[in-house]
Amino acid sequence: MLELCVGGIDDVLLAQQAAVPRIELNSAIALGGLTPSLPLLQHARTAYDGTIIAMVRPREGDFLYSAAEIRLMLQEAETLLQAGADGIAIGFLNPDRTINSTACQQLRQQLPAAHLVFHRAFDVSSDLPLALNQLIDLGFQTVLTSGGCHTALAGASVLRALRQQAAGRIQILPGGGIRAANVHEVLQLTGCHEVHAAVREICEPPPSPYDRNLHFGIPGHGPLSYGRTSHASLTDLLNALKNSPLNTPRNSSR
Repeated sequence: MLELCVGGIDDVLLAQQAAVPRIELNSAIALGGLTPSLPLLQHARTAYDGTIIAMVRPREGDFLYSAAEIRLMLQEAETLLQAGADGIAIGFLNPDRTINSTACQQLRQQLPAAHLVFHRAFDVSSDLPLALNQLIDLGFQTVLTSGGCHTALAGASVLRALRQQAAGRIQILPGGGIRAANVHEVLQLTGCHEVHAAVREICEPPPSPYDRNLHFGIPGHGPLSYGRTSHASLTDLLNALKNSPLNTPRNSSR
C-alpha cells in the first residue's frame, strides 16, 4: 500500500482521483514538510475519502524544539485531529539526538486514542534500535524511516532489522526516494508491505517581461518555481505496486 506525501489541495485532489488509500498532509515540502494550515486540512477532509496523517512540524531544520515550540505542536496536533485528521506525524529529539520522551509522553497523554507516527526525525537519532524500543514504550503506532540512510533502498537492510526487532509492536514504514523503479526491491528487501513516497515534480513558469529578478520559488530552482505531485510518476508507482509479484495471491492447490 502507498502513503502519498502531499503538499497542497491540488495534490489532495490528485490523490483522491488516483484512489490513493492514505496521504500525509504537509505544507512546504521543499523544506521537508511543515504543519498544514487548518483550512487546508478541512478542505482535504471534504475532498478526500482516504486516511489523512497530518504533519506537525513548526519549522525547517532540526528536531530539537523549545518549550514554546512544543506547546505549539501539542496544540496543533489536537486541532488537526479535531478538524478531521486520522493521525499525526511528529518527532521530538533531545540535544544528544535521543528521543525526547517527555514531549512524546505529553503528546500521548493529551491524545490517548490518536494514531501517532514518529516521522524521519527517527533517522537523525543517535541509536536507531534504542529509539525504536522507546517509541514502542511511548505508544507510537508507526515509524516513518529510511533506516538512517539517504534513501529507503540504501537503508533496506537496516529497515529489515528494525522490522524484525519491532515484531509487530509498531509498524516500520519505509520512506525516502521510493519510486516505481525501486519500490518492488524495497518491499522485497525490507519485508514491509507499505511505503511512503513523495513523487514530486518542479514546475517552472515561463519567463515574463515583468520579471524583476525577485525569487519566490524553491531554492536552487527558478524564481517562481513550485512543486507538485507528478501525475505520471504517481501512476507509475501505483501500477508498480499493483503489479508487484509480492502483491500476487498465492497459487491455490488446484
